[in-house]
Amino acid sequence: MESVIRNLRIQTLKSQLDVCQFVCATVANELKAAELTLEKKASLARRWGKALVESRSLQHEIDRLERQEMGSRVAAF
Repeated sequence: MESVIRNLRIQTLKSQLDVCQFVCATVANELKAAELTLEKKASLARRWGKALVESRSLQHEIDRLERQEMGSRVAAF
């Protein structure tokens, strides 16, 4: 049962990671617009930075859970 819950958690985190990566790409494209004010660019840069940090955190947690899952499988043999 623990393995099933862990796998569901991994899938949820991967979905959240996909969203963060989409936000990063979208904001990066918005930052390329020449007509933006400095305030708007700063706001977008902060949003991009937060999404990037969140992406890295999610990826770290996914990696940790996947290592746990692999360890559980090895221990089962």
